Amino acid sequence: MKEWADAGETDFGLPELDPQEYMVWFLFDLGPTRSNGMTEAPTDWDILLPYATAKALDSEDTAILSDMCKGYHAARAAGVNPLAIAPVDQQGDQHD
Repeated sequence: MKEWADAGETDFGLPELDPQEYMVWFLFDLGPTRSNGMTEAPTDWDILLPYATAKALDSEDTAILSDMCKGYHAARAAGVNPLAIAPVDQQGDQHD
């Protein structure tokens, strides 16, 4: 790695990030699920809204973050089934 830096090399072979990749960071910074005392549930608005306000997220990003929490929880719950198809192997919107 030092040889690349010394040579001025800037292409480290890492994938390019989409502009919305920061939302994944927010998702895991917030925590996509919470315990409600009986089971895990997606992070709800009572926690999400103050977090979004503190991070200065607009209403669209806040709604997307809520949907991401719900999607993460649904995929995690589906993963309990040993015959479930992993989310990475499911057909759907593919962003290439």
